[in-house]
Amino acid sequence: MAKAIRQIDKSIPTPEQEQAQDLEEILGALAKNRESLLILLEIVEELHKSGLLDIAKGMLKTRHKLGVLAMDELDKPAVHDLVKSGISTFNFLTKINSDQLDGLLDGVSSGLEESSKSLQTNEKVGMWGLMKSINDPDINRSITTLLGFLQGMGQGLKTKEDK
Repeated sequence: MAKAIRQIDKSIPTPEQEQAQDLEEILGALAKNRESLLILLEIVEELHKSGLLDIAKGMLKTRHKLGVLAMDELDKPAVHDLVKSGISTFNFLTKINSDQLDGLLDGVSSGLEESSKSLQTNEKVGMWGLMKSINDPDINRSITTLLGFLQGMGQGLKTKEDK
Protein backbone atom coordinates (compact mmCIF):
# COMPACT_ATOMS: atom_id res chain seq x y z
CA MET A 1 0.00 0.00 0.00
CA ALA A 2 1.13 3.58 -0.76
CA LYS A 3 2.27 5.94 1.91
CA ALA A 4 0.03 8.88 2.73
CA ILE A 5 1.35 12.25 1.69
CA ARG A 6 1.69 14.32 4.78
CA GLN A 7 3.86 17.18 3.56
CA ILE A 8 3.71 19.15 0.30
CA ASP A 9 6.87 20.92 -0.68
CA LYS A 10 6.10 24.14 -2.49
CA SER A 11 8.84 25.41 -4.68
CA ILE A 12 8.93 29.16 -4.16
CA PRO A 13 11.24 30.84 -6.64
CA THR A 14 13.71 33.38 -5.38
CA PRO A 15 13.53 36.95 -6.70
CA GLU A 16 16.55 36.21 -8.90
CA GLN A 17 14.81 33.18 -10.38
CA GLU A 18 11.64 35.20 -11.02
CA GLN A 19 13.69 37.93 -12.70
CA ALA A 20 15.50 35.38 -14.87
CA GLN A 21 12.16 33.83 -15.86
CA ASP A 22 10.70 37.26 -16.69
CA LEU A 23 13.75 38.15 -18.79
CA GLU A 24 13.47 34.83 -20.63
CA GLU A 25 9.81 35.55 -21.38
CA ILE A 26 10.61 39.08 -22.62
CA LEU A 27 13.45 37.83 -24.83
CA GLY A 28 11.12 35.22 -26.30
CA ALA A 29 8.51 37.89 -27.12
CA LEU A 30 11.23 40.12 -28.62
CA ALA A 31 12.48 37.31 -30.82
CA LYS A 32 8.95 36.41 -31.88
CA ASN A 33 8.11 40.02 -32.87
CA ARG A 34 11.53 40.99 -34.21
CA GLU A 35 10.34 42.53 -37.51
CA SER A 36 7.59 44.60 -35.92
CA LEU A 37 9.94 45.92 -33.26
CA LEU A 38 12.56 46.90 -35.81
CA ILE A 39 9.95 48.83 -37.79
CA LEU A 40 8.75 50.48 -34.59
CA LEU A 41 12.32 51.49 -33.74
CA GLU A 42 12.74 53.01 -37.22
CA ILE A 43 9.54 55.01 -36.74
CA VAL A 44 10.70 56.25 -33.34
CA GLU A 45 14.08 57.20 -34.83
CA GLU A 46 12.40 59.24 -37.60
CA LEU A 47 10.11 60.92 -35.07
CA HIS A 48 13.19 61.83 -33.02
CA LYS A 49 15.05 63.20 -36.06
CA SER A 50 12.09 65.36 -37.04
CA GLY A 51 11.69 66.71 -33.51
CA LEU A 52 8.20 65.31 -33.04
CA LEU A 53 9.28 63.23 -30.07
CA ASP A 54 10.53 66.37 -28.32
CA ILE A 55 7.22 68.08 -29.06
CA ALA A 56 5.26 65.09 -27.73
CA LYS A 57 7.46 64.96 -24.63
CA GLY A 58 6.92 68.67 -24.00
CA MET A 59 3.18 68.30 -24.47
CA LEU A 60 3.06 65.42 -22.02
CA LYS A 61 5.06 67.35 -19.44
CA THR A 62 2.74 70.37 -19.73
CA ARG A 63 -0.47 68.44 -20.31
CA HIS A 64 -2.30 70.20 -17.46
CA LYS A 65 -1.55 73.68 -18.85
CA LEU A 66 -2.43 72.50 -22.37
CA GLY A 67 -5.70 71.05 -21.11
CA VAL A 68 -6.61 74.35 -19.43
CA LEU A 69 -5.75 76.28 -22.62
CA ALA A 70 -7.77 73.86 -24.76
CA MET A 71 -10.79 74.16 -22.48
CA ASP A 72 -10.51 77.97 -22.55
CA GLU A 73 -10.47 77.92 -26.37
CA LEU A 74 -13.38 75.48 -26.57
CA ASP A 75 -15.45 77.69 -24.27
CA LYS A 76 -15.38 80.67 -26.65
CA PRO A 77 -18.64 81.69 -28.38
CA ALA A 78 -17.05 81.31 -31.82
CA VAL A 79 -16.43 77.61 -31.13
CA HIS A 80 -20.02 77.18 -29.97
CA ASP A 81 -21.21 78.77 -33.22
CA LEU A 82 -18.86 76.52 -35.20
CA VAL A 83 -20.26 73.41 -33.52
CA LYS A 84 -23.84 74.57 -34.13
CA SER A 85 -23.02 75.33 -37.77
CA GLY A 86 -21.37 71.93 -38.15
CA ILE A 87 -24.43 70.17 -36.76
CA SER A 88 -26.74 72.20 -39.01
CA THR A 89 -24.57 71.43 -42.03
CA PHE A 90 -24.60 67.73 -41.18
CA ASN A 91 -28.40 67.78 -40.82
CA PHE A 92 -28.67 69.60 -44.15
CA LEU A 93 -26.43 67.06 -45.90
CA THR A 94 -28.48 64.14 -44.58
CA LYS A 95 -31.61 65.64 -46.18
CA ILE A 96 -30.07 65.90 -49.65
CA ASN A 97 -30.72 63.15 -52.19
CA SER A 98 -27.25 62.09 -53.34
CA ASP A 99 -28.35 61.51 -56.95
CA GLN A 100 -29.78 65.03 -57.17
CA LEU A 101 -26.64 66.47 -55.58
CA ASP A 102 -24.38 64.60 -58.04
CA GLY A 103 -26.32 65.98 -61.00
CA LEU A 104 -26.28 69.49 -59.59
CA LEU A 105 -22.56 69.39 -58.81
CA ASP A 106 -21.79 68.06 -62.30
CA GLY A 107 -23.73 71.01 -63.70
CA VAL A 108 -21.86 73.47 -61.46
CA SER A 109 -18.54 71.97 -62.57
CA SER A 110 -19.46 72.31 -66.25
CA GLY A 111 -20.70 75.85 -65.61
CA LEU A 112 -17.39 76.80 -64.03
CA GLU A 113 -15.51 75.45 -67.03
CA GLU A 114 -17.68 77.42 -69.46
CA SER A 115 -17.46 80.61 -67.40
CA SER A 116 -13.67 80.28 -67.36
CA LYS A 117 -13.65 80.02 -71.17
CA SER A 118 -15.91 83.06 -71.55
CA LEU A 119 -13.69 85.10 -69.21
CA GLN A 120 -10.68 84.33 -71.41
CA THR A 121 -12.42 85.55 -74.56
CA ASN A 122 -13.45 88.78 -72.82
CA GLU A 123 -16.53 88.93 -75.05
CA LYS A 124 -19.32 91.31 -74.09
CA VAL A 125 -22.97 90.31 -74.33
CA GLY A 126 -25.56 92.94 -75.11
CA MET A 127 -29.27 92.95 -74.43
CA TRP A 128 -30.03 91.31 -77.79
CA GLY A 129 -27.49 88.55 -77.11
CA LEU A 130 -28.97 87.97 -73.66
CA MET A 131 -32.49 87.65 -75.06
CA LYS A 132 -31.25 85.37 -77.83
CA SER A 133 -29.40 83.13 -75.37
CA ILE A 134 -32.63 82.34 -73.51
CA ASN A 135 -33.58 80.20 -76.53
CA ASP A 136 -30.44 78.06 -75.98
CA PRO A 137 -31.72 74.79 -74.38
CA ASP A 138 -28.78 74.59 -71.95
CA ILE A 139 -29.22 78.16 -70.73
CA ASN A 140 -32.97 77.71 -70.53
CA ARG A 141 -32.49 74.54 -68.47
CA SER A 142 -30.19 76.41 -66.07
CA ILE A 143 -32.60 79.33 -65.71
CA THR A 144 -35.50 76.94 -65.10
CA THR A 145 -33.44 75.10 -62.48
CA LEU A 146 -32.45 78.35 -60.80
CA LEU A 147 -36.07 79.55 -60.74
CA GLY A 148 -37.18 76.22 -59.23
CA PHE A 149 -34.46 76.53 -56.61
CA LEU A 150 -35.52 80.08 -55.75
CA GLN A 151 -39.16 79.03 -55.51
CA GLY A 152 -38.35 76.13 -53.18
CA MET A 153 -36.08 78.34 -51.10
CA GLY A 154 -38.85 80.94 -50.80
CA GLN A 155 -41.30 78.27 -49.67
CA GLY A 156 -38.78 77.05 -47.13
CA LEU A 157 -38.24 80.58 -45.83
CA LYS A 158 -41.98 81.16 -45.67
CA THR A 159 -42.52 78.08 -43.50
CA LYS A 160 -39.62 79.21 -41.29
CA GLU A 161 -41.29 82.62 -40.77
CA ASP A 162 -44.68 81.05 -40.00
CA LYS A 163 -43.27 78.97 -37.14
